[in-house]
Amino acid sequence: MRNVLRAGPPARRVILPDDALPDAVCVPHWVFDIRDSLETLAAALSRETGVILIGPDAALAERFIGSCELPDHFGHVTGMFDTPWLRDHAPIPLVEDGALRFVLPRQRADERPHDSALFATILAAAPARSAMHIAAGNLVPGPDGLAVSTADLLVQNGFVHVDQAAPTARQLGIHDWLFLDAFPDDPSGHTDSMLRFLGPDLCAIAWRTDTPAARRICREMAQSLCALRPAMTILKLPVAATRGDFCSPLNWIQVGRVLFLPDFGACALEPVTAPLAAAGFDCRPVPCPTRGLGGALHCLTASVVTQGGAASR
Repeated sequence: MRNVLRAGPPARRVILPDDALPDAVCVPHWVFDIRDSLETLAAALSRETGVILIGPDAALAERFIGSCELPDHFGHVTGMFDTPWLRDHAPIPLVEDGALRFVLPRQRADERPHDSALFATILAAAPARSAMHIAAGNLVPGPDGLAVSTADLLVQNGFVHVDQAAPTARQLGIHDWLFLDAFPDDPSGHTDSMLRFLGPDLCAIAWRTDTPAARRICREMAQSLCALRPAMTILKLPVAATRGDFCSPLNWIQVGRVLFLPDFGACALEPVTAPLAAAGFDCRPVPCPTRGLGGALHCLTASVVTQGGAASR
């Protein structure tokens, strides 16, 4: 397939899949207009995993933590960011020779200097940067070294062929890198709104029939995944743009069998939650006021995986 890079890095290095169990979830915390929604999300997450608030105001964070049902499930790290979209510049985890490693996605520091420096500043040891510019929300890793991005990633790096991404694939432990067309009406152009891996043999995809372009992209997405991983079960979740905006409920946060789904208030979630529940997942909608911005709960947060979480795979 012309849209697939078969990198074939050493088997001893493999990118950690999307469904890896997080030990904690980082949530941005500051005085901005989505703070109430992020605090609601943080409180819900704290019932299933640890929560690390990241923001410049420690006193504000401590007051919120003290108001929560499970304050001992929280931590706070002082840090400044340009935007609350933590996922794009969060460390990318991989396993090499049985040990957990991290690579920071290379960012354009001149555009978002605080975002670019955030995780390099707060991590105990600064990891290497990726060879190419990557927004981590546009890198959805699956089982056995599979990863999926949109072709926008190639364009943003000035690449004209998938082979030019080979050094980054080897660095990240990506064995098969699938590049798809992005949904034209998704402002983010990222794959974490198009598909998510729920387990080693299960992938959920946003199944759209509302426009000819979206219908073609979904068909090619399903066909490509089946060709790369024939044993993979594809869970087709019916979604559509509403009033010209595509707001994806697949931009969820997964903690084991629990899915925190963004609820944009624009349409019923039952067509999405019903097949997920039938597959054994506990779906918990969380109000998300990011309609029209091209991102949601997954984009706003970052997962923290330790050696134990990686070993659970």
